[in-house]
Amino acid sequence: TLSSLYMTSPTEQGGLGFSDGQRGALQGIIPFFLYLLPVLTGALADRYGYRRMFLLSFAIMAPSYYLLGQVESFNGFFLAFMLVALGAACFKPVVVATVSHATNDKNRGLGFGIFYTMINVGGFIGPLVAGYVRAVSWDAVFVMSALWICVNFLPALFLYRDPENVKQNNIKFSELMRQAQQVLGNGRFGLL
Repeated sequence: TLSSLYMTSPTEQGGLGFSDGQRGALQGIIPFFLYLLPVLTGALADRYGYRRMFLLSFAIMAPSYYLLGQVESFNGFFLAFMLVALGAACFKPVVVATVSHATNDKNRGLGFGIFYTMINVGGFIGPLVAGYVRAVSWDAVFVMSALWICVNFLPALFLYRDPENVKQNNIKFSELMRQAQQVLGNGRFGLL
């Protein structure tokens, strides 16, 4: 939420000093991949397991959030931001699939309602906390974000198990790529 302010704040104030055009490019390109990549990462989760993808997502996101506060160039920030998007793209389809498999027709609405309520609570509280931490320094915001991802890594490592009704898909990686290409090549899906 504070990323626009960070990107465009002058370097004397701890920001990156990017132009509005650079900020717009980042906020246009990165989310495009964030919403495109789950087609591939969801297929990988079906193949290699949800738990592995959760752990991979946290392993990518934690250092990436930290790196966002360390890089100063546009290209460096772009790459770190793209890694955050890749980690989130590993996370998103696994969460949705887990809720789907952990619920049934009678409680699926409740399951997704709880899931999206937690997203909204985080979306409300996160910026407030980040704004408070920003008063300390911009760097502290990124360190806090990386640490929070690490905290989430622990329950995924020790408590999360793939839902019992999920069978790993043993198809070849090349077949996964073909299926992802088929989904992405669907005109109606692409238009959506």
